[in-house]
Amino acid sequence: MFDLNPYHLEDASLLHFLMLQGTAVLAYLIFRERYKRQLTQLTDERQLLEAELEACQIIEPDVEEVFIVTPGRDDLKEIAGINPKAEAILNDIGVFRFAQLADTPVTTVRRVLAERGPLLHTYDPVTWPRQAMLAAEGRWHELRLWQEQMRRGESKDVSQLLP
Repeated sequence: MFDLNPYHLEDASLLHFLMLQGTAVLAYLIFRERYKRQLTQLTDERQLLEAELEACQIIEPDVEEVFIVTPGRDDLKEIAGINPKAEAILNDIGVFRFAQLADTPVTTVRRVLAERGPLLHTYDPVTWPRQAMLAAEGRWHELRLWQEQMRRGESKDVSQLLP
């Protein structure tokens, strides 16, 4: 093989140690600069994305602006996932009819339910406006078919049922 100390120097192990330390310091300095460049690049990208996000920010209207008072009441518990507590919360903010619920953005429904307290519902409110649309239009058979499919876990998409 080869001899680590070809000249039989007394301080050869110290020289090897110092060379390894020098290599480690040099590698640290190189990678530190590389890391700084990557960090700067990622920070710039993040700032651009944040600026884009602010430009595209969806301004959600207040609850009072979304709901228009309509005379009469519907039984909102006909919608799969709305329990008596959820119906009470929706009634408190002025949603009494299926048509009102159908016109309500899902994000608004989620926000209102989250603000008013935890609920124990079996379905995600994402389906409520579409179910309410079917109920408001009097398409009860299609609504019941869709709800039965959701109960069995087969489908959460009403588009299969729509003509």
